[in-house]
This record gives sequence, C-alpha cells and structure tokens, in this order.
Amino acid sequence: MNIGVIGAGMIGHTVAKLFVGAGHVVAISNSRGPATLSEVISDLGPNAHAATVDEAAHFGELLLMAVPWRKPGMPHYNKNLTAKEVN
Repeated sequence: MNIGVIGAGMIGHTVAKLFVGAGHVVAISNSRGPATLSEVISDLGPNAHAATVDEAAHFGELLLMAVPWRKPGMPHYNKNLTAKEVN
C-alpha cells in the first residue's frame, strides 16, 4: 500500500518506519521541505521517499497526519477523513 505521512517528528518517523517494515511504500514530509529529510529517509530505507506536504497528502490510499491539528499550511485534502488523533 502507498502511504503518505505528513510530519517527520517522533510520531511520524516511528509510524513510517513501522509501515515500511510491514512492506508499505511511504512518502514522508515535513514543514521544512524534502531536502531536510535525508537522515529520516536513510533510516527508513528504500521503500520511503521525501515529499512535499502536498505530495504526501495525495500519495496513497492512506494519509497519516502526525502534526498538531491547527498547524498552518495544511494541504487541501479531498478524501474522507475516517480517523484522527487530536491532542
């Protein structure tokens, strides 16, 4: 399955690693841009790639939003939001 991850902090990085370990392909993003994710991608391996927030939002069948809900600059997302974790 292709999975987009917005947020490459502790939660986003950890869950992305679990997704990759389970055989999924992950596009991971952060607010600073793909060029800042080289260490994260190196840790995740070949089934992960850095993306912009918009690219990650539209990458796959599943989207993990591992950022504060009120984070500015969140992309427009036309798919159903079926579950969310809110602090």
